[in-house]
Amino acid sequence: MIVDDFRIVIKAKKVPVNINNEIIDYIQDSTLQNNHLHCQIYFKDTLIAQGIILDFYKEFEILEGFNEVPFTHILTFEYNGREHQAYTRFGKAIYKMKYLNNPPIENNIRELYIDEIISYFNGYINYLKENYTDLNITYIPSQSKIPDDLSGKLSKINTIPLKANISKNSSVSSKSITNLSAQKFNKYSVDLSQSSTNDNFILIDDVMGTSASLCETMYKLYDFNKKVNFFFIPVKDVKR
Repeated sequence: MIVDDFRIVIKAKKVPVNINNEIIDYIQDSTLQNNHLHCQIYFKDTLIAQGIILDFYKEFEILEGFNEVPFTHILTFEYNGREHQAYTRFGKAIYKMKYLNNPPIENNIRELYIDEIISYFNGYINYLKENYTDLNITYIPSQSKIPDDLSGKLSKINTIPLKANISKNSSVSSKSITNLSAQKFNKYSVDLSQSSTNDNFILIDDVMGTSASLCETMYKLYDFNKKVNFFFIPVKDVKR
């Protein structure tokens, strides 16, 4: 099983073009009522997961090159004599929580970011609670602790069991992956020994990049319960 077995469809009001990711299909849909990204994951044409991403990580625009082929351009701005990439509202929050370590952002500001993200996810989770039983929240662990904190609070607020059953294989590094299509699925272990096939899973992550980690974990959940499971992620990287 490799990433090529998967296909991800992402619908949004504004989408990037000509991105070098063979498994993601971006569809512009102006009828959507919000700016969120609506996602579906297919494994060999079978729908295995659905999710919501609040926004793209960075601001972008679509330009046409000299050969009239459109391309995606990340917006930038100048500050103190240096050019900086422009992040979206949620992108700024995720960037500060993940990468500002010396010094880190203040705890109260971090809590405000976490709570704002949760306020958006709660609406979707309330819908799931009205339409599904045996819901469980899990997350992809991250050094940023963002998925840990989001899932913990979402579990408590919604009285949904939290299962920290996903662990990363430390010997496998995504940094060494040069070809997405050759990615094999051994980066994460999913312990489902305390779960039932009746369970419906809600997975939380912080950033969707190439989508390899998301595909691996969502497939392993689907392979266990043979159900369409769900995921919530604050931001999607634009050019991966």
